[in-house]
Amino acid sequence: MRRFGWIAAVAGAIFACGCSQVHYTSPERYERGLVMCLSGAGGMMGEVDRIRDGLASGGVDYAIEGFDWSRGGVLGDQMDVAENRRRAAQLAARVATYARNHPGRPIHLVGISAGTGLIVWALEELPGDQVTDAVLLASSLDAHYDLSQALRNVKGHIYCFTSVADSILALGVTWAGTVDRGGGIAGGLVGFSPPEGASDDTKRLYEEKLKQFPWNPGEMLLGHLGDHLGATSPTFVRVRIAPLVLGQEPEPPPRPQSRRTARAPDTQTARPAGTWKSLP
Repeated sequence: MRRFGWIAAVAGAIFACGCSQVHYTSPERYERGLVMCLSGAGGMMGEVDRIRDGLASGGVDYAIEGFDWSRGGVLGDQMDVAENRRRAAQLAARVATYARNHPGRPIHLVGISAGTGLIVWALEELPGDQVTDAVLLASSLDAHYDLSQALRNVKGHIYCFTSVADSILALGVTWAGTVDRGGGIAGGLVGFSPPEGASDDTKRLYEEKLKQFPWNPGEMLLGHLGDHLGATSPTFVRVRIAPLVLGQEPEPPPRPQSRRTARAPDTQTARPAGTWKSLP
């Protein structure tokens, strides 16, 4: 009986160690940098947790916070511009507080869907020496929303991940309206382009500071099926987004082997189909 108790105790200790959670907001992490993650409208699909887990597994050792902006209703979150801008001001204040207490540390903003609207509006309020980069996933902002002020106020780039296979943006957002109430097509569906009549300066900002990544079918191997929340797959975040946060160029999307072009493997050089080089 005592032997069984000893075994159970050891097994319990091993299980506890294996299941220990990462402390995403430890003091040590805050000393290295900050990533603020924003959900989409409704905030009920666990997207922030997946983004956070993917960043951590990709080597991002900064503090990773979830900014809780949703009121819990999808349509209300998507359509209430005044309230969303108020929450964006709170996000800007949180960033400014961190920047003041941790001068020189990198700050990154990562959000999906309607949350990307808050990121852009927060950037519009912040000085240009605080936020390092921003990542917009499946953005429900209008594709012609004027990003020029946000682009000026980010030190590095705004990265935008899009997918023409995103049925939520294609159907739901087209029906309900974009988060800025612009009434057009969502930028997360087709990508962002300068507004009509944009100045040369605005066009230059778009060319230099906006980097867009259309969905590639090979990314299905990373858990992103082209759907609305696919870019929050922890594997996708680890491989495609974490390098951006770390200031690195991400690997190209993996290319699944076509049956038509498949051939017998060369035992000297071939790698298994569907693999890709590991990140440094």
